[in-house]
Amino acid sequence: MPSAWPKHLRLSATAVGLRLSLPLRVAQSSLPALLDALARGTIEPAPLDVIDEALAHADVITHHLPFVPDTCLYRSLARFSLLRRAGHAARFVMGLSRPGEIEGHAWVELDGAPYGEELDPDLVVTYAYPCYASSLKEPAA
Repeated sequence: MPSAWPKHLRLSATAVGLRLSLPLRVAQSSLPALLDALARGTIEPAPLDVIDEALAHADVITHHLPFVPDTCLYRSLARFSLLRRAGHAARFVMGLSRPGEIEGHAWVELDGAPYGEELDPDLVVTYAYPCYASSLKEPAA
């Protein structure tokens, strides 16, 4: 991807690539191994508003592609990867609620709070990566 492209276009292309790759990657890997892989690598650091714009572009582009699942799991995996690789201490979280029927949801947290969405207060965390908030801190150099 040409480095002359504006940052938001480079991030958008990265986000689209992530969304396109996720169905196969989810099918071929355990969730912990996939999250390890998605957290590795770096991209140019970017502020949250630029990352939000890139993810929104990826959502628009992939929304109409029948082979790209449009669920909270896939959106959260892409969000987690882009945030982590851009230098933000994102945490991938899954939870269940049971107000009548059991329903699941996946989301991303930054600084212990849901990132970019409001959560149902009935959700109970069932899985998180990294597991503990203290593991979000990068080791001192």
